[in-house]
Parts: sequence; C-alpha cells; structure tokens
Amino acid sequence: MVNVYTYLENLFKESYTLPIIIATVSIAVLIPIFQEYKETKQKEALEEKENKDEPDSSAHPSGDDKSSESAAPKPKAFALPTTPLPPPNLERIFTKEELAEHDGSKGDEGTIYVAIKGTVFDVTAKRAMYGPSGGYHCFAGKDASKALGKSSLKPEDCIADYSELTEKELKTMEDWYAFFEKRYAIVGKTEA
Repeated sequence: MVNVYTYLENLFKESYTLPIIIATVSIAVLIPIFQEYKETKQKEALEEKENKDEPDSSAHPSGDDKSSESAAPKPKAFALPTTPLPPPNLERIFTKEELAEHDGSKGDEGTIYVAIKGTVFDVTAKRAMYGPSGGYHCFAGKDASKALGKSSLKPEDCIADYSELTEKELKTMEDWYAFFEKRYAIVGKTEA
C-alpha cells in the first residue's frame, strides 16, 4: 500500500499529470452528451421533414385514414391533385439507365421519376422533395420499392428487388404504391 501511495504522490508532482486527467475525464463525460445531442437533432430533423412533406411509415400513405372523423385537415402533401391525372402510359419501357436520367439533376428543366414495383411515376411536381436538395432525392431516378417498403432513406436500399421484405414491409410498400398512384402520373414501366 505504501508503494502505491508513493507512486501516486510522485505522479502528481509531474506538471503534465493533472491536465491529462482533467482532459481524459472531460472527454469521457462529454462524448456521450454530444452523441445524445446529435441523435436528438437527427430525430427532430427527420420528424420535421416527414410532418412537412410526406407521410411517415406509421401514417397511412394513401392519406385515407378514416379512423378519426374529427381529425385536423390534411396537409397539402396529402391532398389529391386538383386536376385529373392523365391516363397511365404503360407502353413506355425504361431501362435502368434511362430511368436514372430522370433524377432531377438537370435543374428545373429535368423531370423526376420514381418507380415502385416496376411502375414509373412522374414526381416532378414535388421537386422540393425529390430534387437534388430534397430529403427524398435518394428515390429519384430509381425503382425504390425496397426502400419504400422498409421506410429507408439509405441509397443501398433504393433497389427494385423487394423479395426480402417482411409481410409488414410489403404492406407499407403497397400503401406507398397506392399513395403515388393517386397523386402522380404513371409514365411507364421498368424493364423486367
């Protein structure tokens, strides 16, 4: 015990010991605080974006929630178009490369298409959401079936193959399909 006491006494005589201990303790305390703050801010930003633009995965994407008669008016993102949609164009077939050209990167001139289950929708009217600076740009120019089913914004999930989705995720994808079908013109199909 005497040796430990002597060692500590000699250690604290060194001029660098106290600052190192203070820095180490500060870092150990501050890192979890900063991580929690960052996670909270990310959650708030995601919730704000979902509430402002499109429904989240817990909301019924078709906007047909009839469970509450006295619900507040639906935001404009949920509103159906005021003019009828043109008839679906199922004759045009898009290759993966052709679809990728319609990601909104050509500025205000370019169209923005999103495909679900092989059906291509023209979402150009919602450029703020699906354009290069929009929160849902990862879906633009792709068949994003898997990502929509998983309610994921990860680029690696923006693929057409949705065979690995769970039953609940398949239902979510179908709800998104119905949501898009009521609001956006169908401009073609993707290659099989």
